[in-house]
Amino acid sequence: MSNNNVIGSRVLLAAIVALLFMVFGLASCGSGGGAAATATTLTASLTPSRSTGVAPLAVFFDASGTTDAGVTSRPFHDLEYRWDFGDAASGVTWAYGAQAGVSSKNSATGPVASHVFETPGTYTVTLTVFDGIKTTTTNTTITVTDPETIFAATNTICFSTAGNFTGCPAGATQVTTSNFVTALSGYQGATRRLLFKRGETFTAATAASITSTGPGIIGAFGVGAAPIVQMTGSSAILNLSSNATPTISDWRVMDLELDGLSQQASIGVQGFGGMSKVTMLRLNIHDVGEGFTFSLSTLDFFNSDGNPGHAGHALWDQIAIVDSSVQRVIQNPGGNGVFLSAQRFSLLGNFIDDSTLAEHIVRLPMIVQGVISNNTLSNQAPLKTILKLHGPTWCAAGSAVVNGLCSTKSPGYTVGVLPSGIGGDAGGYTEKVVISDNKLLSSDGTDWTVNTGPQNAQSDERLRDIIVERNWFIPGNTTSAALVINAARETVRNNICIIVNDGACLRVEMRGYGPTSVEPPPTDVAVYNNTFYTASAVSFTGVRVGVGAISTVIKNNLGYAPSGTGTPTVINDFGTSTVGAAGSMGNSSDAQVKNTSPS
Repeated sequence: MSNNNVIGSRVLLAAIVALLFMVFGLASCGSGGGAAATATTLTASLTPSRSTGVAPLAVFFDASGTTDAGVTSRPFHDLEYRWDFGDAASGVTWAYGAQAGVSSKNSATGPVASHVFETPGTYTVTLTVFDGIKTTTTNTTITVTDPETIFAATNTICFSTAGNFTGCPAGATQVTTSNFVTALSGYQGATRRLLFKRGETFTAATAASITSTGPGIIGAFGVGAAPIVQMTGSSAILNLSSNATPTISDWRVMDLELDGLSQQASIGVQGFGGMSKVTMLRLNIHDVGEGFTFSLSTLDFFNSDGNPGHAGHALWDQIAIVDSSVQRVIQNPGGNGVFLSAQRFSLLGNFIDDSTLAEHIVRLPMIVQGVISNNTLSNQAPLKTILKLHGPTWCAAGSAVVNGLCSTKSPGYTVGVLPSGIGGDAGGYTEKVVISDNKLLSSDGTDWTVNTGPQNAQSDERLRDIIVERNWFIPGNTTSAALVINAARETVRNNICIIVNDGACLRVEMRGYGPTSVEPPPTDVAVYNNTFYTASAVSFTGVRVGVGAISTVIKNNLGYAPSGTGTPTVINDFGTSTVGAAGSMGNSSDAQVKNTSPS
């Protein structure tokens, strides 16, 4: 089927999907039972990543320390968190995602959240937590300073290829050049704003690099289309940090078009050393080998290359990619729209499309607290995924990580029992991540749409405390699963899955099972309030629980397969300690809730 025909079919389903979201998707339903008979205390926790800074200011909010004694031991999953950012100026809606044009930028749900304040002022951010009976509210204040004050006079430099400085702020330095690399290397510094003329094209034969600490801005001035930066050589267009600058921070890169000119080795933006507090806003990256690349191997190499001046690189922190696009990623192998590891990471309101000549749309090897919301992600390469979230490698004490794998085999363990402690040179979890309100469209020739789990059965990689809610999964014609889960404590709720192929919307399973597999099993996965649908004449399963999965809970899901063949099921269970209840299929009188009696 052509892409146009596939898109046409999807458009016909839009009205149905909109209605389903109205009925099932808008409430962020908790997954736990009601309040216990014993005395309870609901205590909200709210920690912003920063409380002040220059606009545009990206702030990551963490409420994961919230507790509700006597009600739940899983407050990250079981409580409802609603955020009001108090930012009326940003009260417009997101342009992409499951509910494009509906979801507000001024609100969010979930135990972690993120927002970009673009207008100077003082904002009161309010968090409301609800446990089904009790409600508590807390707030914090964010102060956003004016860039016109911080970057006044010669702290701003305007660049034009033709010497046209119309729209350049008064008192700013004016430089005539078409060389993007020269502009950044010659004029960056603390408290600098580097602005490029809209409607003009700049070139980079090598990577331009930011190696100074901020606050700083790379952006645009004037009116018209965003400035274009073209990679005429064979490298990243923009490098953030370097081997010798592991602690720089506080930069904003915004309102630019980065054109890789279809070169395999081109990269839009690359993390090339430790750095924190980076906001990438309204960037249009296209025809590149890779879009955004922040690879842990870069940091590992600099930390271990024997040069004492290169030590001290830590995991990237407070990285935000917002309202941006990446299109036509072409590097094969290795090219992704986003390839990134970070803590307090935000991927908000982006359009990332077409890695069919490369690999994944978004691949996140390690995220420690993250929000992936209101994005439209589409058209990955064959056998790759729209979104791949895996974890760092665990190793036995005394072993090392070589090419992402332990040099000696990880210790054996009983299925379902994770080893205690972290040994060797690597470890830790991808954890506390919310994936919400995204529209996820697979291309044909792919097996899975989204995967939260180890990259293969030979990788001992750990994920825990993941929430997947209110997403719209639209797999391709050959896709066998919309979401494959192999994590500990993952909650999947209020999603809509439309599938056209034989298979399952959700699969809770290991990549491999047996004595040679070192991957941990999926444990404590909860699947609530989802809608599964197919219009195709196929054998249909809502959720498949594979051998090795432990303690899966599946409740209150709706399945509808009006043309389905055989006997469709909501739950096809081969796991251990699976609980299934209150599900239904809507196509025939002999439809099953589960292939065996629920426990």
